[in-house]
Amino acid sequence: MKKEEFYEIIPQKEVEEIVKGAELPAFIYFSKIIKKKIRELASCLPKNFEIHYAFKANPNRDVLQIVKTLGLGADVASLGELILARDLGYPPAKIEFTGPGKTTEELIMAIDLGVSSINVESISEIKKIASICKARNKKAHLGVRVNPKDRSSFASMKMNRHTQFGIIEDDLGEAFKLLKEARDHIVFTGIHMHLGSQFMEAEKLIANFKFILEKARELIDVYQLKIEKINFGGGWGIDMFARKPSLNLSVLKEGLKELFEGGRDKAFDEKVRFIVEPGRFLVAESGLYAVEILYRKKGYQREFLVVNGGMHQHYAAAGGIGQVIRRNYEVDILIEEKKSEGKTSYFISGCLCIPDDILATELELPDTINEGDMILFFNSGAYGLSASPLKFLSHPLPKEIVV
Repeated sequence: MKKEEFYEIIPQKEVEEIVKGAELPAFIYFSKIIKKKIRELASCLPKNFEIHYAFKANPNRDVLQIVKTLGLGADVASLGELILARDLGYPPAKIEFTGPGKTTEELIMAIDLGVSSINVESISEIKKIASICKARNKKAHLGVRVNPKDRSSFASMKMNRHTQFGIIEDDLGEAFKLLKEARDHIVFTGIHMHLGSQFMEAEKLIANFKFILEKARELIDVYQLKIEKINFGGGWGIDMFARKPSLNLSVLKEGLKELFEGGRDKAFDEKVRFIVEPGRFLVAESGLYAVEILYRKKGYQREFLVVNGGMHQHYAAAGGIGQVIRRNYEVDILIEEKKSEGKTSYFISGCLCIPDDILATELELPDTINEGDMILFFNSGAYGLSASPLKFLSHPLPKEIVV
């Protein structure tokens, strides 16, 4: 989202008042935008669809409470996220637990809590869950995360084929055999496939849905499965750098309507639930990372704005979290002196003792910038604070503010 689009939703004056009244550095999340994104997503989906929020995108408790209030379920991937979902009152029937390296402790809690689906990602995990259930005289609901071998994801971050995720097709026969043998303690729920993240073109996301539907239908036929749900994963794209067109939701809505209401899903019982589990798409655009300029200084070839934050607090802005080519986040600056005669190219650096601590490069900003002015990084509501090396150099944690 471009800053101009952000200010159409949250007036610039309101943003300035909040930032100037906050203790910086801080992440500021705007609930109005989160709610807007949830409405937009829901409007694209055909009937029988549920939305689960991927906690990993932003596990702030107030954000999770907003999401829960709007009726979304939970996609969790750790003991900590599972505890958050439990403590905030997410119904177990709307919690799914996914991840390639679930520990025994995590599995026990998920089983005891009775989550709607533990999406298994290996043969060994099925055996471990069956053993735990037998020892504790419990039942667990299991989905199978499939890693298909005949699909190259259109996403910018691929999660299938040559990755550690899911059960490869060569092992599915053994997986379903184990589930059948353990039916006294295991209830098979259905298929999960998350093939990638950051789908920016509606046509490619629709093709992804179509492929997963076809693969699920194939598995049902080959292994004579009865399923309760198909989980299509997440991956709805957001351009944090405000350079590409937004995901075309009108095209997406029409494409999904044709795919799911055009007779192609007749292989599935009407009671089969369809699930999507986006994270970034729902919260990224809601967040600002606000920092204060400590020093303005000249180097031999560059001019620097040294701020009181850095890559230890916003690793993604510094080029982390799957970026191959480093790009600048959308940025705005709050300066006391508004009059400017020109622009200067700046590098924005953090306060760490390493040269990698650069939050933006070659930004054209007013030449009247002074120490004490504030810089805003937009689209920072996902994979910001919680995805950063916060303990590096032992700086205080930034504040989190939900408006």
